[in-house]
Amino acid sequence: MIQPIHSEGSAREKVYEYLLKQMRDGVLLPGSTLNLKDISKKLAMSSTPLRDSLIKLEAEGFLTIYPRSKVVINSLEYEDFPFLYSTIGTLEALLIMSSLHFYTPEHLEYLYLKNEEMRNALNEDDMVTYDKCHYEFHDVFTELGKNVFAERIITPIKNRLWDFPRKNFIREWYQNAIKEHGQIVDSIKEKNIAKLEYIIKQIHWGIDYNLHYIKKAYGVSKND
Repeated sequence: MIQPIHSEGSAREKVYEYLLKQMRDGVLLPGSTLNLKDISKKLAMSSTPLRDSLIKLEAEGFLTIYPRSKVVINSLEYEDFPFLYSTIGTLEALLIMSSLHFYTPEHLEYLYLKNEEMRNALNEDDMVTYDKCHYEFHDVFTELGKNVFAERIITPIKNRLWDFPRKNFIREWYQNAIKEHGQIVDSIKEKNIAKLEYIIKQIHWGIDYNLHYIKKAYGVSKND
């Protein structure tokens, strides 16, 4: 029996990645409604992989499916950030602290390298490379943490925050992230749990520390 070029699984992932890229590139803006017929036609996909990808994106908070009505791209609201930051900060700190014994000199060298690649990319205004290295840096924590439940929670939150279109580019924020990454790796190397927990939870993912940058980057404000 001849197999189709795209299995249902690969077709679903193709639609998923396409929609994510459209949101990341600002083609699909918050509040916009998806034209499902146009998407199916453009990608030459049946309704099944499209529906499955939409369900996955809704579960990750990117959009809302209104039955028999429409599919709308969600906005990130001011009130979302404290929850997202505290959740990922707590889980990432736990993952690292529980797996410190797994970090070899090779792992530390890799983390330092990724952070330096981020610095070079930022200096060259190459945000595609910066984002790629940023993901690769943080992925080490979930890979060595070996907790599938934490990974399933952290991954969509990272995607939600990092792939969501930002209205303003705040260079200082990116520079601070690189500095914090270095401090995180130093703390892992020293096996300094107190320092590690503080940097991750209060600084790198600290909502109070990052809130003024969030307001500028995303253009959000508190709804009184």
